[in-house]
Amino acid sequence: MPASVNILRIGATIAGAVLLLSGCTAAPPADDPSPSASATTESASVEVAVNGPAITGTGTAMDPGVALAIPAGDFRSVTLTVDCAGDATFQVGISDPAGAGLSLQRGRCGGDATFEWPLTATTEKALSVAIREGVAWSVTPRFSTAEFVVDPEIAEDCAAFSGPYSAIFNADVGYAQYDDVDEAEWNERIDTAADTLADLADESSSRLAESFTALVPILRDPQRVPGDMISAMRPQTETILDACGANQTQVSINADYGA
Repeated sequence: MPASVNILRIGATIAGAVLLLSGCTAAPPADDPSPSASATTESASVEVAVNGPAITGTGTAMDPGVALAIPAGDFRSVTLTVDCAGDATFQVGISDPAGAGLSLQRGRCGGDATFEWPLTATTEKALSVAIREGVAWSVTPRFSTAEFVVDPEIAEDCAAFSGPYSAIFNADVGYAQYDDVDEAEWNERIDTAADTLADLADESSSRLAESFTALVPILRDPQRVPGDMISAMRPQTETILDACGANQTQVSINADYGA
């Protein structure tokens, strides 16, 4: 039966999507450290921003992650600036069980790595980081009274992409792992997904239209390998999943297989 866990918990190949599987609960947050912060504005009529202490670590910190001290006040969003050396890729996230669960965003060390999340009453006071073993990192939070703004066009496209992406995922898994989908059915499902994505690209008003368009010839490639389409699509889908994650409108995979 279909199900829902963050994809990072079952493998990093489709990080940024949320796999609909059941039976997973969020780990309890760690104790808060004492915050050291400073207000940066003068009036309640404009944005108030507070800088929190830097959070440091080495390697992956997941379940329960590292304590995130959220200061008292009407703070509605947080920006995380990630600093790490080298060219390692990383994922950073804050969990909100009432929202998208553990929302992860991806970046690369040595670049402009700043990410934003909404803050709600259910936001967990824990930061999660996934990075190569032995890589030291620092995350500096900046809390703001400004609302996190969702781009509605990207949100619409992320929701629409979930359908064909789920179909491709299930075709690959059903063929390659469960022997439940034969080659003829796999081809039929991929052709249908290609047609859906072509329509989505034509109808899209967001910057994701370019990535949707780029996926269509990959899906229709006469040399495509049954069971390997998710891998073949990865560069384009990473762009889509990163944009959806940054917009806090995660792509969901309605999985036909799993516990």
